[in-house]
Amino acid sequence: MPNNCHILSRQLELICVNASTHIMRTKKINLLTDRGDYHRYEKIFYWIRIATIALAVITVLVVSVFFIMLSVQNSRIESLLQQKKQLLLSLQDKNDVEAKIGFIQNKYNSLKDFMKDDAHSLPYYNLLQSALSSSTESAALKSFQISKTRDVTFVVSFLSIEQLLSFFKFVESEDFLKYFEKISLKSFSIAGASQSTNLKYELSFNARFLEINE
Repeated sequence: MPNNCHILSRQLELICVNASTHIMRTKKINLLTDRGDYHRYEKIFYWIRIATIALAVITVLVVSVFFIMLSVQNSRIESLLQQKKQLLLSLQDKNDVEAKIGFIQNKYNSLKDFMKDDAHSLPYYNLLQSALSSSTESAALKSFQISKTRDVTFVVSFLSIEQLLSFFKFVESEDFLKYFEKISLKSFSIAGASQSTNLKYELSFNARFLEINE
């Protein structure tokens, strides 16, 4: 009986020793496994940090390059706007000069056309004025229009009916008719007819002068 107890006790001791040894081996394996996982995770986080830093640097570089390009583009746009403004001002000045030149050209053309179509009206005007003065000093030449064919329309005004009647006699005389190829009375009117004083009597004539040999 004592031998059996001794054997049992020895077996229990072996079991405890084996258990302790197994537990120690398990802990050692777990410790080795945890350390390996730590190193692996440490490497992963290391590369994550490197990638994050690299991404941040790349982002800063891209933003910097974009900002520089945007600044250069804005400068070019501003320069182009200034050039456009200068061109518009130059174009406006050019248009103003061209408008003035065109105005002068039109005036010149009008004057040239007038001189070309002019019937040398001054000699005929002076001729009629001289004839009226010789008829009566009270006769006033109010208007005078002559064409290049020497056709003329003129209006003579008088301050009294007596002066008008006296002028009628002169119009029928050879001293007046010798200046015209033909002449006819166009109209008779009284200016200021609504008033009792300062009346003016007006005779309008259509005629054609004989050509003056200059």
